[in-house]
Amino acid sequence: MRICQLEMVNFRGVKGGKINFSEHCVLFGPNNVGKSTIIEALALLFERERMTRQLSDWDFFGGLPKQDSRFFLIGTITDFAKPPEDEPENFPHWFLGDAARPVWWQSDSRIVSFAMDRPSGAKLAVQIALCVRFDSDSCEFDSIRYYYSGPCDPFTDPVTKVRTELIRDVGLFLLPSNRQWEKLLTFNSSSFLKLLKSAGAIPGTAVESLNQELRALPTKIEDAEAFKPLLEKAAEELKGLLMIEKSGRVVYRVTSLDNVAVLQSLVPHILDSENTLLPFSRHGSGMISLQAFLIVLAFAEQRKKDGKNFILAAEEPELHLHPALHRRLANRIRSLSTQSIVTTHSPAVAASYQASSSLFVRNRSGTLTTVPVKDSDASEPTRNAVRNLYRRFREPFYEALMGAVVLVPEGESDFEWLRLWQRVAEACDEVATQCSLTPVTIIPTSDAAITDTLAEIARFRGDAIALIDGDLEGDQYIAALEQASLRPAKIIRYGTDAAVECLTAWILEPALSKPTPFLAELLSASQPTLKALQRALFARKEDRLLRENLCWEALETPACAVRAGSFLEDIARIAIGSEPKDPQWVKVARPSGLSLFTAGHISKV
Repeated sequence: MRICQLEMVNFRGVKGGKINFSEHCVLFGPNNVGKSTIIEALALLFERERMTRQLSDWDFFGGLPKQDSRFFLIGTITDFAKPPEDEPENFPHWFLGDAARPVWWQSDSRIVSFAMDRPSGAKLAVQIALCVRFDSDSCEFDSIRYYYSGPCDPFTDPVTKVRTELIRDVGLFLLPSNRQWEKLLTFNSSSFLKLLKSAGAIPGTAVESLNQELRALPTKIEDAEAFKPLLEKAAEELKGLLMIEKSGRVVYRVTSLDNVAVLQSLVPHILDSENTLLPFSRHGSGMISLQAFLIVLAFAEQRKKDGKNFILAAEEPELHLHPALHRRLANRIRSLSTQSIVTTHSPAVAASYQASSSLFVRNRSGTLTTVPVKDSDASEPTRNAVRNLYRRFREPFYEALMGAVVLVPEGESDFEWLRLWQRVAEACDEVATQCSLTPVTIIPTSDAAITDTLAEIARFRGDAIALIDGDLEGDQYIAALEQASLRPAKIIRYGTDAAVECLTAWILEPALSKPTPFLAELLSASQPTLKALQRALFARKEDRLLRENLCWEALETPACAVRAGSFLEDIARIAIGSEPKDPQWVKVARPSGLSLFTAGHISKV
């Protein structure tokens, strides 16, 4: 079985939303669009409430529930068997008697059909729903989990409740993002105990042996020289009050010596090759985070062995892990799960899934939607620049889609220069005090195909902005973008005949009075002027090592870093609809409705 669709109505920040899931999929997008909401909705719907936050007013859209307020979570489950074996009579617990009404999942159109007869090519499916209301009289939340057969109020209309054992058959397990727990692999963990019971692996005989050993510890702290007289005095007082027998003593043991206490006192450690012990809790956050994942994997192995379904909903599984492990973790999840639904902020995790299974999440005024990066993995983009987005630049492309401001410069060297200046601005204290930096993510453009690149980005983000050179070719790009069916609302361009090398020269200008070593080597015998610096940069525009060295040296001149920060700040301000701070920007409203912002202070001299 797998979950093919989730619908949310009035849940948290989602007024309405419908998400279609493939067998293995990853959900990515900017912050606060609803990725965590999707995972927690699945947890609530499939009885994993203990792994989520307690219900509150804020679980209702708007956060002000009234007596008649309701939120609904509706899940569609399919793949009971391969056709033609997926007939309702073959699954009596789900569909016969006091059970669900069969519905039909149409994979091609991603639509649920309520027809009496199976449409051509459709799969057997069932819909279950969770409805929650707020009782203002008792200030409590009531919930009903039932078979869904259309809109209704399950608190007043007749519905059939879903049996818990069927929910368990679905086998949804949750890996939440809040995994800073020190006791996950201890016997204090209910998840760990549940796993051991299901596998018949509780070490009962070993616990009894350990209990006997603890009762007769070779080292007895009560016999310590300074401690013993105090305990003897306490024992005498107890004997005088007839609380203990005359031969009784006060002694200390590491637990209360019942089997449960012995189990709960055990703490997991790592034993290295030199027999050095270090408890899990004293390892790094990555080790602590992985404990939850280890338990989930053990559940997956056990259910797979028993022939049971296993669906993993994982929220940011890459938390606290080295980037090199991100892709490996995603592949491990896929290998063990019947189905996996993963949210991420890691471009490496998102890029490790097929493009048709990578779902970009967006939320517009409470309407949540997901867009597959590609509709089909069998098709190949015809335009080379778009192919490169999914081949050479997939990770920076996904990273940019998750960012606050998306900037598309003309070419790859522009991308590299701007990323370097971004690092400089973010690493300088003076920039932090003088500029307000909004995260800007930059997408590389191959073959200067900025129109094709922006058109592809517009499928996901309509707010991307272009950065164009100030030359004749820049004029041609602007004209092409104005004619495009998916054109950006704003374009930024450098001043007269300027390119990214002119931006770099302007940023480095404050260092000309006292050139740093690489800047001095670049200028060589030339006078340290802005014009000479522009010429030198154009002459060595392919020198990547020089770019890197110049940018790191710029940190020695804070005024250079501040210029880089101010330019990036103005780009972000333009993107979000504010006026740039530098007064030399010139804004022109084009007849097409496009707004053109020209950096008058960055021109070729």
